[in-house]
Amino acid sequence: MMVGMLGQTALGLCDTKLVGALGAAALGGVGMGAMLLSLCYAMVTGLMRGVKVRAAYAVGEGRPGDAGRYAQAGATLGVAFGVVMWAASRDVTPVLHLIGLEASMVPYARDFVAARSWGAVAACAATALFQYLQGVGDARTPMRVGIVANVLNALLAWSLIYGHLGLPALGVRGAGYATSVTEVLELVALTVAVGRRARAAGPATIALRSALRRVTSVGLPTGLQFVFETLASTTFLAILGTLGATQLAAHQITMSSMRASFLPGVAVAEAASVLVAQSLGERRLAEADRVTRVALVWGVGFMTLCGVAFAVSGAAVAGAFTDDGAVVQVARRLFLVAAVFQALDAVALILGGALRGAKEARWVATVGVTLSWLCVPGAAFVLGKLLGWGALGAWLGYLVEGTLVSALLWWRWSRGVWRATFTGITIAAR
Repeated sequence: MMVGMLGQTALGLCDTKLVGALGAAALGGVGMGAMLLSLCYAMVTGLMRGVKVRAAYAVGEGRPGDAGRYAQAGATLGVAFGVVMWAASRDVTPVLHLIGLEASMVPYARDFVAARSWGAVAACAATALFQYLQGVGDARTPMRVGIVANVLNALLAWSLIYGHLGLPALGVRGAGYATSVTEVLELVALTVAVGRRARAAGPATIALRSALRRVTSVGLPTGLQFVFETLASTTFLAILGTLGATQLAAHQITMSSMRASFLPGVAVAEAASVLVAQSLGERRLAEADRVTRVALVWGVGFMTLCGVAFAVSGAAVAGAFTDDGAVVQVARRLFLVAAVFQALDAVALILGGALRGAKEARWVATVGVTLSWLCVPGAAFVLGKLLGWGALGAWLGYLVEGTLVSALLWWRWSRGVWRATFTGITIAAR
């Protein structure tokens, strides 16, 4: 799962890297365009979590044919969402002016988004199939498809940006078209894999309309959570930007370094979501508890070790990014906060994944969105800006958020009313 998610992320990173030689305006425009698209894809990614959970439940309940129906429902929702994205992306110039993007970057951002969005339908539908395969226990097929897709995307983007291998030089549009073509081919490969598995699983027992409703009931809260949490982070960044370049640079260095430890934690959380859903589908509450405990040990253990490394070597890590002593000094303090936040975030990630597997996505979303907005931009404004504590004060909001979210999710997992459905069922763990 971790490698598969990394493959999805790397498509955008490759575009950004390859357009660097076109100049700062092109690089900034592509970066802004990618950010706008990522906000839309955050909704899709969250929505398709409903496919994963419902498919995993169907497998646990001995209805593998229904898992395929959920994949069909997810792909249908993906196509609809992708069409809307494509139509809205024909010319995003008004949006770029509204957010105040520098005029030199606007044409690049507009052209990149327009070109990249030709693959929106395929990308959204592929996300549904990606989640279905993970939900039924096949994490390797999406991983393999993702690896091949990244190699192909890099080759196509290099050729279409600069005019290699007999292809036209299209600049930033070439990067967008390359990714769009890759996403279409990725969908084809996943469709073949899903089709084979669905045929082997047998016919579905539920109608497509019912499957659509069930996928949406689980996935929509998660999609909205991802969007609003992304907006909270964007607001946090905007407030931090008013505190000066040194504070913002230190934040960017620390957050970029932490991303390496987030991905394995997210992967463990996603695995826990699948296994909890399968266990509860089999009416095995004891197994779901055991899965969650094991996930917490691995996820918290790994991210805590990363936190220790950040605390010990924060100054050295920051020094690898910049030789500005003031930035390094601020980043060193932020790494100390990050060391504590790592463990708290691991608990929140994994319990959130487990609760989504228990179909508690609405509760997880409510807690996540409420506390992210109260604590993250709130701390940036009050502690960072009003009290003058800078980025360090802003980052203390992460600690408050992590503590509260972890505590509330743990209470919901161990004491939530959802457990009443399974109370009294005594089944040994696998």
